[in-house]
Amino acid sequence: MTTASFDVTASFDVTVVGAGPAGCATALAHAQLGRRVLLLEAAHRAPARLAGEWLHPQGLAVLHRLGVDLAPARPVTARGFVLHPEDGGPPITLPCPRGGRAASLHHRDLVTALRTAAGAHPGITLALGARVTAVHGATVTWTHGSGPEHRVHARRIVGADGQSSLVRRLLHPAPAPATTVSRTAGLLLHGVALPREGYGHLFAGAPGPVLAYRLDAGTVRLTLDVPLLPLRGERLLSYVRHAYPPALPGPLARALRAVLEHTPPQWAVNRLRPRGFHGRGRHALVGDAAGTCHPLTASGLTIALRDAECLARARDLTAHSARRAAAVRAHEHLAAALHRLFCDPARPTADLRRGLYAVLRASASERERTMRVLCVEEHSTPALAGAVLHVAARTVRERLAAGEGYRGIADCMGWLRWMSRTPGPVI
Repeated sequence: MTTASFDVTASFDVTVVGAGPAGCATALAHAQLGRRVLLLEAAHRAPARLAGEWLHPQGLAVLHRLGVDLAPARPVTARGFVLHPEDGGPPITLPCPRGGRAASLHHRDLVTALRTAAGAHPGITLALGARVTAVHGATVTWTHGSGPEHRVHARRIVGADGQSSLVRRLLHPAPAPATTVSRTAGLLLHGVALPREGYGHLFAGAPGPVLAYRLDAGTVRLTLDVPLLPLRGERLLSYVRHAYPPALPGPLARALRAVLEHTPPQWAVNRLRPRGFHGRGRHALVGDAAGTCHPLTASGLTIALRDAECLARARDLTAHSARRAAAVRAHEHLAAALHRLFCDPARPTADLRRGLYAVLRASASERERTMRVLCVEEHSTPALAGAVLHVAARTVRERLAAGEGYRGIADCMGWLRWMSRTPGPVI
């Protein structure tokens, strides 16, 4: 991997702030079109923090088009997800649309592969250890260590620097702040088997959903969605130890209890910021800098890679922003709905959750439709509304059959109104 010498004074077509997956993909996509790109990254090494590790089929397709070689990262192929309801019924298999394949891998290995590809491209100047201090008009100011400031001019400046994006903060008026809805506890389990290898697994029945998937031959990633509780330190760990293992099958439950005895989880805050704004003028945002939805759908990487690819072809950022917002609106609705379905213990939500299980078990077309939205391949909000209506109608019929009358209908109509409203922060 090559990095820039620190006497860069020339102008570039594009300056990208942040060399994570979104930033590297943005640099590669622009460079493929013949643009000269400066890629700036504050860290010298790929991060080891809890971050995106799952690529839906569309995300893998973007990497293939960008010429990124994932072979050294040894990704694990997955056919889709298996949903494990808490109702005691059989698991529900949700294959990737059209027989596609997803992949999971260690985040640091994905970042390394992307930085290697970016550093090797003749149209990209990669500067690691370059901390951006200001963005003003067409000028980016950055430093390397304790060295002098450097100023670089670019026709387009892209913020790919995550949820706390400096580029986004400098835009006026700034986009709406994010809404914090929960926390994710991430753990690595070694030497355990998944209930069905070759799939990611979603377990219901805990205070929040549990997602499990294989990262390599000996390692399974477990992520626990933890409510925002006034607990810290040992009290929070005690809560996790007691509340989450009962929702898991025996081997995973035992492995979770064992690892919590000696290894604290990695924590990440789950913030929701709808992707209605991707920049203006010469300043663009991609990936988490543009917005975030709940990580339950494991879609952040795929959306970020598509952001990058679409931005490179865009001439007008206003039109690009509208297209990208429309492309992920249904997915954002689905992510919010799933989070609410699996976290809300109230009876109306529990009834709808059972309705969801029944519909998915009975209908291959509903399983396909749900996965098209989840994998960010179905962009139609009416398609998602149709799926929700199907679940709600079944729940209404069951409540009417139980003699509950108007109350049963009102609860489901409340869900339909919530799902059909204009996207915004959802808790």
